[in-house]
Amino acid sequence: MHRLDFVLVFLLSAAFLLKGADATRTKDRIYANIEGTSACFRRMNGTHQFGCASQRTGNVGVLQVLNNQADVAWLVKEAPEDKYMAVVFSDMFTRQTLDALKESPKVNGVVLLRSDLEESSLASYSPEDQCPNRYSGLSSFSEQQCGQKESWNPKGNSLLLIDWGFPIFFVHNDTSIKKITDCFTKHNSVREGMAGRSLCAMEMQAFMIAAKDSETCIRRSNMINNLNPMRYCDPMGDRNVWATLFPREASEPDRSVIILAARLDTTSMFDGESPGAVSTVAGLVAALAAYDLLAHTDLQEADGNVMLMLFNGEAYDYIGSSRLLYDINNKMFPKKSANVPSMGTDKIRMVIELNQLSQINRTAGGKVAPMFFHKTAGNDINNDVATFINAMKKLQSTIPVSFLDSSASSLPPVSLQSFVKADSKLPGVAITDYDQSFTNNFYHSILDDSKLLGFSYLNGTTAAPDSIQTFLADLSTALGWSIYELMAKKPYSGTARVNSSMVDEMLHCYLNSINCTLMRQATNDDYTLFEYPPALYVGVTNGPNAATGLTGRLVALLTGKEVNVTKDKCKINETDLTHQYLWMRGNDDSSKGVCVQTTMNYSAASSPAFDIEGYDWKSGQFSTWTESVWKSFEVRIFLKPSYGHEAFVISFGSVFLLLSFIVVYFIYIQSDVFFDPNINNGGC
Repeated sequence: MHRLDFVLVFLLSAAFLLKGADATRTKDRIYANIEGTSACFRRMNGTHQFGCASQRTGNVGVLQVLNNQADVAWLVKEAPEDKYMAVVFSDMFTRQTLDALKESPKVNGVVLLRSDLEESSLASYSPEDQCPNRYSGLSSFSEQQCGQKESWNPKGNSLLLIDWGFPIFFVHNDTSIKKITDCFTKHNSVREGMAGRSLCAMEMQAFMIAAKDSETCIRRSNMINNLNPMRYCDPMGDRNVWATLFPREASEPDRSVIILAARLDTTSMFDGESPGAVSTVAGLVAALAAYDLLAHTDLQEADGNVMLMLFNGEAYDYIGSSRLLYDINNKMFPKKSANVPSMGTDKIRMVIELNQLSQINRTAGGKVAPMFFHKTAGNDINNDVATFINAMKKLQSTIPVSFLDSSASSLPPVSLQSFVKADSKLPGVAITDYDQSFTNNFYHSILDDSKLLGFSYLNGTTAAPDSIQTFLADLSTALGWSIYELMAKKPYSGTARVNSSMVDEMLHCYLNSINCTLMRQATNDDYTLFEYPPALYVGVTNGPNAATGLTGRLVALLTGKEVNVTKDKCKINETDLTHQYLWMRGNDDSSKGVCVQTTMNYSAASSPAFDIEGYDWKSGQFSTWTESVWKSFEVRIFLKPSYGHEAFVISFGSVFLLLSFIVVYFIYIQSDVFFDPNINNGGC
């Protein structure tokens, strides 16, 4: 055979080995992406970093499902592989388990699996501190209860306040959960002989750019570098939502204000997974419903005003409420205007706050669980507080609600603490479903959801007497009537009540789907509403939260006044800076839209610490929370070959490479023969 024929045979043989190859990328054949994931990420304050992060190139490890503590002990002590990804279900996602995994050099990441169909067997799971906002609010005062003998959140395990050193992902997609468990069962479930066979492995990508603490990352972000500006972290914060029953005009600067307050934010370990049903949504909905009731009563002759105030960022050292008091003390609230007077703390008649409202403690077939009044210190002699509480208690005979005075010796971790810190004589009361410790055993967790609240969307059907919709409607009615009595100086004699159907729809908007009837009515065609609940995590100051804007529009829809102008003219009037004008679809679905005049507005919910020159980051005066910047989150599984298979591939590749060099060298030294233009191609 001619030498050229030999080369052709070699090349054809190589082509035969590659038979069946197509244009699919190699990585797509190796990896299977895991969808429906949420990542734990890094947050920082003035002194520490908390949360999770992967290496810059990602973390890799063999999958190992942990069903009990014996599995945990085997993984950290006996497992033969170098690096593992620990896979747990919700009943194993505990401080005990995670601490053991954190201490082991073999663990390179953790995966929490929770199917939408799973009924959790957990009796409690709160990743928050036992003393929420331990180092802010009134924590410097000796009379604070939390941190001494008792704690407000006894089920808290402080998972949110630990720097884990590896990535943690939450997987909630049923298909992805099956993909992970099937891969483990097929390849990894038998522990004997693991080193001799291919194993199912996982790669996690959750690299965090910021590190150490907020002071460090802000300083690095502020470095002047015109060639390649770099942002390492962002201050946490957003906007507060507020409105008044009557416009605050310059002609009446002495009018006192009753503040009806609630939280607008919640948190959890995982990005995008913060339902906050009990911790936030119930109180928010009750405040909106009570304020709507007041807006439709005749209080024009009342000597005073009622301000609805929805605070953002309260989970992180009271960002929203502390900023409001900072602005008030510096005459910056509302924004400076000749038409709108600034407000001082001396004009705040009292603060009424709604915080954690549920029926978790209701006994089977029993009466409604009581709500508790937490009063500011020395308010037993305050006439307004006494009048309000007495009015609420008197309504127990006509409205099925129950109220008790709290036996706690200090204020719980509520926004009211920011007011008392600014002015110790300021009267106020917080209404909660707990006395000396939270009834919510899932505070600030992914399990603080509609099931915990006992909410099931009724979509217009009549609510049962023992439903959460009926309870919140009754509570909001009692609240509205009692504030009316405080304002009008006489009991409410009308028949207006909060409708449980409206409460049902608002709970649906915040817990099930933002694409609900009320939100569609409050928005216009410029808004895209999705079939999932709004994100109630406060986020960062340079990325406004859509939930805040939608809540503001909902306030305008419920309490605003329709004006007969076109869409083009529905905008801020320079002669009327006491109102906003918003174009929305309105209550009539057949209409082309309406213009709503409203007193609703927004104020800053960002910490003053980032505005004060030379601020002492370790002082604890204001919140210093920041959130790290990251590029992307990614989880994928693949089959990690055994050592024997890897040795075979390397050996085969080395031999093939060596043969290739030999053939190329052989062709090179015989090039004058192979490529001679005078050669007889058909000769032998």
